[in-house]
Amino acid sequence: MAELIDAVIRQIEQIHSTWIAYELAGDNRIAMALCADDIELWPPDAQPVLGRAAVAAEMAQCTAKIHSIDITDRRIRGSDKIAYLTASYKTTFTNAEDPTPQQILGSHLWILRSHTGTWKIHLISWSSWPSSNPKT
Repeated sequence: MAELIDAVIRQIEQIHSTWIAYELAGDNRIAMALCADDIELWPPDAQPVLGRAAVAAEMAQCTAKIHSIDITDRRIRGSDKIAYLTASYKTTFTNAEDPTPQQILGSHLWILRSHTGTWKIHLISWSSWPSSNPKT
C-alpha cells in the first residue's frame, strides 16, 4: 500500500472541517453522510456505539449548543486504503440546564477508509477533560 499523497490528505482535512462545520450548525444528520455504514463512536467513559442508525440516534440526543470548536495539532497518516487523523480540540458550548458558556478540551482519533476513491469515516474516538477554568 502506498503512503498518503497530498491530495488525499487535503481531502481528509476537508472531511474533518466539514464535520466540524456540521457540528457547529447542529446538523448531525448531514454529518452522517461522511460516515461509513459501519461507523463506530467510542466516547470516553461509555460503551461504543456501532452502526449508522445507532450513531445517528446517539447524535440526535445531544442537546448542547456548540458555539466554537478550535482544532490544533491535526495530523493525518496512513496509506492509500486506510488513514487515521488525530487532533486536539477546544469546544465551547452551552446547554439547557446552564446557559453559561463552558469549555471542554481533549483529543480525538478518526479512522477513515477509502471506498473506490471516496474516503469515509469508520471510527471516531475521543478523550476529554475539563479546562482549568470550565466556565470560560
